[in-house]
Parts: sequence; C-alpha cells; structure tokens
Amino acid sequence: MLTRKQRNDIIVSVETIRRYYEVDNINIIMRSFKEIYEKEETLGKLAFKGEYEKYGVSEIHCLDFIGRVKDANVTKISQSMNMTRGAISKISKKLLNSNLIDKYKKPDNDKEKYFKLTKLGEMLYKHHQIKHKQWEERNNRFFKNIDKKDQEVVANFLKKFNNYLDEMIKSQGEI
Repeated sequence: MLTRKQRNDIIVSVETIRRYYEVDNINIIMRSFKEIYEKEETLGKLAFKGEYEKYGVSEIHCLDFIGRVKDANVTKISQSMNMTRGAISKISKKLLNSNLIDKYKKPDNDKEKYFKLTKLGEMLYKHHQIKHKQWEERNNRFFKNIDKKDQEVVANFLKKFNNYLDEMIKSQGEI
C-alpha cells in the first residue's frame, strides 16, 4: 500500500513526464517543419540544376506569377509573393536583363509598368510548370500510402496552426 505522499509523488512524476513529452512533441513538430522546408528547397534546387541554377527561387516564382497572371505589375507580384515592392523591382530587373520578361505600358495608363514573358521566359515558365507537376506526383506517391484518417488529422492541425499564425500576424500589425 502506498502512502499519500508516495501517490502524490507518482502523480507529480507522471505529470512531469507527460509535460516533457508534450513539449518534446512540439519541438519535434517545429523541427520537422524546418527540415521539410529545407528538403523541399534542396529538391527544388536540384530540379533546376544546370541551365536554370543561376536563378533564385524568388526569381522563378516571380516568373511563374507573371506567366499565370495577366497584366502582372510590381504591386501585384509583391502582394502575391509577400515581398516588398523594392525586392520585386530588383528581381524584375534581373529577369529583364536575362531576357526572360518584357515590360510594357497600357495605352490608357502611361504611368504603370506591366510585365509579360519573353519566348525564353515562356520556356522557363513551362519547364517550371512541368517540375511542379513532377513534385506533386512525387508527393502524391508518398501520401497515397498514408491512411486517410491520418491525413485528415495532419490537415486539420495544419489549418489550425495556419489560422493561429494568421491571427498572430494580424495582432502584430503590418510589416
């Protein structure tokens, strides 16, 4: 028979262990997010090794946006990519100098500059679309082996965490 103090000590020990594993799980989750992001970045760089490796991820995504959106301009691109207009201006200059995009103005708006893909830019854009499709297929091969219930648990968790981060961003104000 255990004494009251022994029972309380066991309860405290069990609670301490439970809290340790909760914190440890949080650390594992956050470390895993970081590792997944880094591995996706590495796979992306490997996919563009050679002919396209002189372009950064942001440049490729900027080019992708210009390929998908009619009348893309610095403001639209910066909002979509969550980057400053200054950063997008720098990226667009590099893309212009690399002959991947052209800039143009509309006849009714002489002030605003818009971007469109050149033939070379179109080739890179299509190559990027093909790579995206391959990445989706690669990831789908993994996810098709994961139980639907597990997928739902992870999806729900990620939605909740994403919403939490949105609220944190809102509460902190604009960048």
